[in-house]
Amino acid sequence: MYWFPYLSLAFNLIIIWFMPKRLTNKEIYVSWAVIALINLSTDVMLSLYFRLDELNGGGVQLWVHIIELTLGASFGIIFLNFMPESRRSFFFYTAAWVIFSVLYEMGTVQLDFINYISWKWWYSVFYYFAAFLFVRWHLHYIRSN
Repeated sequence: MYWFPYLSLAFNLIIIWFMPKRLTNKEIYVSWAVIALINLSTDVMLSLYFRLDELNGGGVQLWVHIIELTLGASFGIIFLNFMPESRRSFFFYTAAWVIFSVLYEMGTVQLDFINYISWKWWYSVFYYFAAFLFVRWHLHYIRSN
């Protein structure tokens, strides 16, 4: 079931294309690049260096790198576009996205796209929470400069 991430990417791109934009083109461009770089870097470290998981059977694969550079970033752009400003609303919004992200990841595990070696699913809760806090800060930083 290696098609699932690619189908998800196509779905996300349709959402991004048609969603009412609250982000500027510059914010989308810069955020996409930063999220893609962080996603690729952490996946390379966790998968290839620390051997905590494997993506699509392990090893270096062009199509996996394409997904690493696009899928997480597409979710990140959707997250940022609809992100509420108030801290209280942001907390609940982020909690919902963390739950969604963990469930999505568990789906990719069930479909054998991700294979945990010594990674535990609940580690991802902390990773996603930190990632969503970072992209919130990142957007505020872009907008303040």
